[in-house]
Amino acid sequence: MLSVLLKLKMARLSAGFVAGCLLVVAPGIVLGQEFGGISVPIPVELDGQPTHCRLYLKLETKSYNLPFEKFAAGPMDSAQTMFATAVDAIRKDDAAKFASVWTSPDQMKRLSQVTVTLADNSTDSWIKVARSNFDFDKLTVVAEVLVGSETMFIWDAPTRAGIQRNAFYIGLDQKNQLRLSAVSSNSPVEPLILNAFVAARTDPAVYKPISNINVDYQYPIPLAGPGDAGAHPAFFEFDGAPMDFPIGDEKIKAPTPLLEFLRNAAFAIRSGKDKSFASDFTPRSRETIGQWLAATEKREQAKQRSRASASPASNYETAGLISAMMANVKFVLNADPIFLVFQARGSGDKWMPQALSYSYVLREGGTYKIANFSSMNTLDDFLQNPALFDKNILKQALKK
Repeated sequence: MLSVLLKLKMARLSAGFVAGCLLVVAPGIVLGQEFGGISVPIPVELDGQPTHCRLYLKLETKSYNLPFEKFAAGPMDSAQTMFATAVDAIRKDDAAKFASVWTSPDQMKRLSQVTVTLADNSTDSWIKVARSNFDFDKLTVVAEVLVGSETMFIWDAPTRAGIQRNAFYIGLDQKNQLRLSAVSSNSPVEPLILNAFVAARTDPAVYKPISNINVDYQYPIPLAGPGDAGAHPAFFEFDGAPMDFPIGDEKIKAPTPLLEFLRNAAFAIRSGKDKSFASDFTPRSRETIGQWLAATEKREQAKQRSRASASPASNYETAGLISAMMANVKFVLNADPIFLVFQARGSGDKWMPQALSYSYVLREGGTYKIANFSSMNTLDDFLQNPALFDKNILKQALKK
């Protein structure tokens, strides 16, 4: 619904790599000493605030929680050796050694149209950025994660603002060579994984990993190409239900309070009750949509004055929003207290993935609020990338 009104997103590099940010020091994800499949909760940004909900990634993960020296002293495979080489090079400010394994994110094989670069994209510049933001002499290797055909290394290091968690990953560059790079929105799955590990550090009790989770959908992310999850599949796990609910038809009873809420919101904006409609949003989104509605009305009034002799014209901007909100609900992703409501025009399941839009709805006790108006987050980078998330899965019935 609201995705049609999202602002163009700016390229996002994992924030800690280019600028320090405050993280509370707390234990990380603690697992066994061998690789094992676990489900990690994904924090979802609502109006800029990470929010815990029932969305998960199932990953093959190995825990270390070791000082870098102890990690590097043990036997290492080729990926671990590349990671150790990069860290050692950063410690010694050895740009030549760093260049032997490093490739900038924009030169890695990408699953996104977003590119991440520095003003000076040289190896020397990247190593300076790393050294200026982190104390690599006190780096702790937290975990290793196998993702498709790639390997992520999660690490902690001191910054001016305290201990911060970040990651490097090893994957193919655009010349099909294995290289090491920084996690960025060039490949949207890695930031989701890093966010999960950061959340596990800041709030380990809430973001505790789960084994053998029971969810309705386990979607293998095609990281190695269409239909190919790679050697080490990563699964996007969620609950939800397909449906075909005509939100604009009041003769059909809304099956849940959530959908009754959305119906009322849709009728409010269709009836021109802007204040009532704005009250259906979370505070930050309420302010944003209030400003948008006011600006839209002002532009429309100016158009009407310039066409005084003509019949009133429709407000096309608002009409687009109304049309999206009145579209049939095709799927409700239940990540309580966050719900993603997917909608498309027309009845039946013949909708095309590109025609499916969605809204974020937050449950607050017994009430609901729409969130993330005119904004994007890391989850959106994944959900709106057809190479990574095939929305046709939302047509499938629940697992039995």
